[in-house]
Amino acid sequence: MFKFYYSFPIQLLLLHFRKYQVLLIFWLILFSTIFGGFAKVFGGDALYLAPEYLGEVNFYSTTMLGMATAGFTMSWHITTFILHTGRFKFLATTSQPFFKYCLNNSIIPFGFVFCLLLRLWQYQVFQELNSTAGILLLMEGFICGYLIIIFFCFFYFFNADKNIGRRLEKKFGNPRNFLRTVLKPSQEPDENALPVHNYFTSPWRIRRARNVNHYNKHFLDNIFKQHHFAAMITVGCALVALVILSYLMDYSVFRLPAGASVMIFFAFLIGVAGAYAYLLQSWAIPMAIVLMLVLNWMVKHDLVDSRNKAYGMNYRNKDARPEYSVQHLQQFFTADRSEADKQQTLKILEAWRAKFPDSVKPKLIIVNTSGGGSRSALWTLCVFQRLDSMLNFGFSKRTTLISGASGGMMGATYYRELYLRALQGQQINPCDTVWKDKISGDLLNAVFGSMAVNDFITPFRQFKIGDNKYGRDRGYAFEMQLNINTGDALAKTIGEYKIPEQLAAIPMLIWNATINADGRRLLISPQPVSYLCAAEYKYPNRNVRDIDGVDFSQFFADQNAQNLRVSSAIRMCATFPYVLPNVFLPSKPIVDVMDAGIRDNFGQETTLRYLYTFREWINENTSGVIFVQIRDTRKNDVHPVKAHKDLGDLLFEPLFSMQTHWSAMQDFHQDHMINYMEGYFAKDMFQRIIFQYVPQHDDKAAALSLHLTSREKLDIGRALDNPANQSAFQLLLQTVK
Repeated sequence: MFKFYYSFPIQLLLLHFRKYQVLLIFWLILFSTIFGGFAKVFGGDALYLAPEYLGEVNFYSTTMLGMATAGFTMSWHITTFILHTGRFKFLATTSQPFFKYCLNNSIIPFGFVFCLLLRLWQYQVFQELNSTAGILLLMEGFICGYLIIIFFCFFYFFNADKNIGRRLEKKFGNPRNFLRTVLKPSQEPDENALPVHNYFTSPWRIRRARNVNHYNKHFLDNIFKQHHFAAMITVGCALVALVILSYLMDYSVFRLPAGASVMIFFAFLIGVAGAYAYLLQSWAIPMAIVLMLVLNWMVKHDLVDSRNKAYGMNYRNKDARPEYSVQHLQQFFTADRSEADKQQTLKILEAWRAKFPDSVKPKLIIVNTSGGGSRSALWTLCVFQRLDSMLNFGFSKRTTLISGASGGMMGATYYRELYLRALQGQQINPCDTVWKDKISGDLLNAVFGSMAVNDFITPFRQFKIGDNKYGRDRGYAFEMQLNINTGDALAKTIGEYKIPEQLAAIPMLIWNATINADGRRLLISPQPVSYLCAAEYKYPNRNVRDIDGVDFSQFFADQNAQNLRVSSAIRMCATFPYVLPNVFLPSKPIVDVMDAGIRDNFGQETTLRYLYTFREWINENTSGVIFVQIRDTRKNDVHPVKAHKDLGDLLFEPLFSMQTHWSAMQDFHQDHMINYMEGYFAKDMFQRIIFQYVPQHDDKAAALSLHLTSREKLDIGRALDNPANQSAFQLLLQTVK
């Protein structure tokens, strides 16, 4: 037991926990991620357990992940070697000291590789429904990639050992002088040295550590410094690799799996952290504070501008930007403007009514779709396809407005584009299952890969649309990958939908976002919709309307609002915190927007105000309203109340209570609003129908993520046949007929 405790691997492991614990944070993040802890809500485990390359999880994708994991492992070895070898002088007297250090420092890396392969097997079996042969091939790819980098690195260091020996021989001259210098003991005691009794000299051989007290301390330090120089070169290689990747990411063949990109980024970070701590020593914390203050000053004075922009808009003319203030909003969104916009929408409703016989009053359908990442996007598309296949596209024909949040709007926007293409004579069937595979394609790899490469390493890179320049960050990567997945179906501007909407060929669609500065809604539509920006006051004692929304197209008309990319409108609607960057708008002062779900995760505030505004026309020209809600969570799915609260609940529940119950609170509030809305229509003229994703097993619901596994895709498709949803389909069919 005594020998085990003072063995080199155990002493190194304990040393990592005693010194420079910040370097262990990287391993903690990685272990937590693959076991479904860290970034679980974003699908972070999929980056490592189902790495995608060119849209597929295969031998090549896991090989790249294995190579990147080995690169991170070597960076860990190099960094800790530089920081800790001064405590283990006996290494300087061995051949290939770096190799022996890595061998004895491999408890954590080997543990991670073992856990990763174990979790990969479980994930591929239960989530991706892969075969045994397929999983073994993936594991083989990872191991091959890992070993390639390990062998290459050790080959480099074995050659470095020979060069170090030659340099030392030249420095100390003839053998007699060499021995006299080397064997002259230092008079200075080494207070940092740690006792080591034995170490692994090879994977299958243990050797006793030599006593080096008779060696000159400065000679031993000189050997380590030579190895440190050789080691730092590899850290520079990680930085060079990241810069090269950032410039080649526009080419799909150079887009590494996101897990691999994150590993390379971590390799660079851990090398920088180690070099920083080694060079600055006790000055590390003061210097970090100075650097943060300098960076803050540069950001504050726009010397460093990493703000994301809405693609297609004009940010160049700062003098022409509209003022964003309460006073200006009230002056801009006047009652006269609201009335004019109502008349424009009434023309659209008249065009919609003209599609049906005069003798028959049709049902008017309003659709709300909830946020929820790729899960909600696929579920929304599935519901639209099922309804249109049942009604021979009568569902889309009767729908006048679609609104919602986040992923649901991504699916609704995609389906509406497919429906429009079919109307325009293209030989496509919007209800074909092929579109499900496209909208559920992976977006997570592109986002996290860009975050690791572009956002941190080369944030200055830009691209152009016309005369306007925009940054190549993870927002750009998201839109690029979305367009690749959907075959550029969404690579349009919102203005291209203006005429089809005015002709009522397709439903109006309003993307919502939340303005961070004050919580107002941003309403993105090619049509003028200022009547949705404020409550309607009927009595003269309240002549100032409280503006709670901003009509994007009109407020930013001088900034080319109609040229906004549809993919950008989707992204503004689906800006989940930290996963995607907040979009900054060209106003004075500049404001930024986030996910629509912060204000309204179901889009019902928009549609209820729409129904209230046109209630008289609807009562006169239709046989009633079908209010359809497509949601990726079960209604009234409230967290159960704990019978007994522990200390953690008492400490943290006040902080996170709002976040935990956010969706339920919105549900309760909006049910209250719908209750009032029913009073504006005659009996049986307002029908609310809900389609909700109900997983087959409560503990195996699809993740709220930008990545869906094969099992999750099947589970979402099967939710259409849930008894509650089947009843909803039949009710809608009967109501329409």
